[in-house]
Amino acid sequence: MTDSENNEQLGKALGKVASGLFIVTTKYKDSEDGVLASWVNQCAFDPPALTMVLAKNRSARLLVESSGAFIVNVLNKDANDLLKRFSKAPEPGASIFEGLEIDSGIQGIAILKKAVSYLECEVIGQNPVGDHVVYFGKIVGGKLLEGGDPYTHVRNSGFRY
Repeated sequence: MTDSENNEQLGKALGKVASGLFIVTTKYKDSEDGVLASWVNQCAFDPPALTMVLAKNRSARLLVESSGAFIVNVLNKDANDLLKRFSKAPEPGASIFEGLEIDSGIQGIAILKKAVSYLECEVIGQNPVGDHVVYFGKIVGGKLLEGGDPYTHVRNSGFRY
């Protein structure tokens, strides 16, 4: 098997690692952002904690690092409108949250009212890995909102979103 064939097979196998789809929201001073994320997992029971991963080139990453906090909004399996909105940057001068029903959570960070649930997290560690950064978040709050089934996701290739 050639390296190219091996990489293709590896990509297909890695793509079968299922994940959820989430909107990670964050805020620092007057700047706020929300991004689509799929690499979020619980990593501890006591205290409850999770990992959340962002690409190094995402502007939200700088807000998470400056504020030391973020909120994971769990998407409903039918939340295609939120998927589309948060998969790209807003128009210049527009807020990513414009027109959405939101509440404020830890440090004034946006909670999406149409999420299944949300988890408020304080950053307790971070580690760069390749082209992404893994954040460790201690869960300090959260609750069920709309309820329902969360969005689950598998990819055709583990080498791209």
